[in-house]
Amino acid sequence: MSKNILMLILIVLPFIPKAQKISFFREELDFKLTENTFEVDGLYFFRNPAGDTIHQALYYPFPDSEKYGEILNINVTKSGDTLPIAVRQSRNGAIFTITVPANGEAVYRIRYQQKTVGDEAKYIITTTQNWSKPFEAAAYTLTFPGNIRIDNISILPDSIGRSNEETVYFWRRKNFMPVTDFIFKFHHTEK
Repeated sequence: MSKNILMLILIVLPFIPKAQKISFFREELDFKLTENTFEVDGLYFFRNPAGDTIHQALYYPFPDSEKYGEILNINVTKSGDTLPIAVRQSRNGAIFTITVPANGEAVYRIRYQQKTVGDEAKYIITTTQNWSKPFEAAAYTLTFPGNIRIDNISILPDSIGRSNEETVYFWRRKNFMPVTDFIFKFHHTEK
């Protein structure tokens, strides 16, 4: 009996489709703090090494809305398209489907605003670990006006730019596997 099962496995195994897996290999994000919101505008890069187009649902997590504020809106578009992709949003995140062509890449733009309720903003980046590979490259900016001061940052910036109107923090990383989320502690000042 066990000999027959082994023969069946050896015959059927080559015909079982291999799991198709895309990789999330790069991101470029712009964060913005305003008087009442934390805004995220990002490009997310995906690669498909398989010979077939892959349609995959993604879960995009949001920080705790009670601590960090309500998500006011989210918009997802494929690079080159103007029509938004259908998104199912909850308090904790959003679900949408991406399409990555066979042996190709796709870039998606995700934008959202979160109402700030305190003196802290958060972007969840440690979920990159779920993809089991570091980013090949990553770039981030944080822009904020002159009446906001940053008190603490969980990931120190590589450089800072200033003008009369605003300050911009810059991060650039290669082979980057985040071990902590971006957390920005700040306060408002008189201008």
